[in-house]
Amino acid sequence: MQQSDDVRRIKERLDIVEVIGDHVRLKKAGANFIGLCPFHEEKTPSFTVSPSRQTFHCFGCGQGGDIFTFIMEKESLGFREALEVLAARAGVTLAASRGGERKERNLSDVMEMACSHYRTFLRGPEGEAARAYLERRNLSPETWDRFELGWAPSSWDSLWNSLFRQGVPPREALDAGLVLEGKGGLYDRFRGRVIFPVRDIAGRLLAFGGRLIDGEGAKYINSPEGVLYSKRKNLYLLHRAKEAARASGRLILVEGYMDAIRLHLGGFEETAASLGTALTEEQALLIRRLADRCCICYDSDLAGQEAAMRGMYVLQKAGLDVRVVDLPRGKDPDDLLSLPDGKELFGKAIESARPLILHHVFLRGDMLRSPDKRRRATDEILSGVGSLSPVDVAPYLPRVAAALGIFPHELSALLEEYRKRGAGRQEGTREKDKKPVPGKDDGGDDVEAAVCSLLWKDDHIRRSADERKVLSLLGDERLQTVAAALLSASSREEVEARWHSLGETFPLRAIARGGDWCEGLGDARAAWDVVLDILARRREQREYDVIREKLSRGEATREDLLRFQEVARSLKGGSSEKEK
Repeated sequence: MQQSDDVRRIKERLDIVEVIGDHVRLKKAGANFIGLCPFHEEKTPSFTVSPSRQTFHCFGCGQGGDIFTFIMEKESLGFREALEVLAARAGVTLAASRGGERKERNLSDVMEMACSHYRTFLRGPEGEAARAYLERRNLSPETWDRFELGWAPSSWDSLWNSLFRQGVPPREALDAGLVLEGKGGLYDRFRGRVIFPVRDIAGRLLAFGGRLIDGEGAKYINSPEGVLYSKRKNLYLLHRAKEAARASGRLILVEGYMDAIRLHLGGFEETAASLGTALTEEQALLIRRLADRCCICYDSDLAGQEAAMRGMYVLQKAGLDVRVVDLPRGKDPDDLLSLPDGKELFGKAIESARPLILHHVFLRGDMLRSPDKRRRATDEILSGVGSLSPVDVAPYLPRVAAALGIFPHELSALLEEYRKRGAGRQEGTREKDKKPVPGKDDGGDDVEAAVCSLLWKDDHIRRSADERKVLSLLGDERLQTVAAALLSASSREEVEARWHSLGETFPLRAIARGGDWCEGLGDARAAWDVVLDILARRREQREYDVIREKLSRGEATREDLLRFQEVARSLKGGSSEKEK
């Protein structure tokens, strides 16, 4: 059974009104439901859900699609993750259309087995030392359960023996990163360590982190990159932080497991950990879909500050308002929150966090005052600030200029030089990718989008439509592509699954927009005739305008004149377009 069958069966069992109703307060309005859009701020509802079409559309921001699109956008998930979430809700067992997907599901199950094993050992006799360590860190048993903390005993093969008894093949245990292979066979990767489970934004278990509490070895080790886990695409506790981040408009980013847990316990639930300081574009985009501001709160030592500086520009260039939190020297977030007045102190530190640009200047203050190092510090600041847009830089221009000892207009000129250098490297790519797009990418022209919506909705129209005629009436290349895909697909579920798997959001947004335009036109086949007539008349009007221009320049041929008269008669005798 293919992925398109999974999509169909899920849609048969789930009602889009119920799914979206879990996230948006909906009110009945005629045949549809309306509410405040969850994707942008608004006071008057412009978000519409259609039970008959099983689509949603926002007239304010242009978002639209089906239940898969909604869950992907609302939860910041990929298609496969949304498919699994909705399948679990619908009680649908997913088909293994590709070997890699079946392996991923099996490995997720194996990871849950391991998590259960570690948690059991934390509560058992073998976990006494781990429990004592956690109690010294002021983490209660309730906290162990809340954050699924565990204990990997010092035995070489405790976990592997448990997995083997449950029928887990060696290959899957290796692929999950839970065991290593030595001369004597398989042995556990994590031994003598407190265990921290790492889940993705949807809550799927991907990896573990282990903290050594006694003996020699690295303080922390983590699961390796592999089939399940990619460190650059995930943040620790983001699945718990996402709702608080949306509500507050900010995400607090710390470095380690304990810092993140302590902040959650302290009431700062919009916190996630990067598990290191080398931030990536993928992580930046994850954060950007949840909040507009990111407060970076790494260790207060110089190395931590330097690492924050390297990563913060990645986040700012992704569209985030980046602030750097300045903690008391020698304190990390866990230390500070453990103090009696730690919550108040940390709250003040967050509120006074420096904007990226000013923090960079502050960090280089000593170098700027040194004749020997001034040039290097200036070049570094200009390079970083010059990578940002003028809009980001404008509020801080006078203060940066003063720190560099130049006038604001001189700083603007220097920054423009840096931007031109960066723009020159990307010029070819931008020109190659540039396409004429009519207005906002919100689903295209209403009437042309209605063609796609009707092809989507009615199997008879899709099977009987003249492909050449339909495509010739569409002026938007994006909508031509959508219509062609629908006309050539064996089923709409097939093409929908392909769009989702490729991350294509425009097609379903256009279909939702076109469906809203068709409201009140009657059944689909009557609406089809109306839509084709409108588009045919539009095409005639364009042709009329072209010939009239040629006539005004004296360039029209006899054939042009005859065609002009024919088109004029047709336009005069027809009815006007429906306006909305």
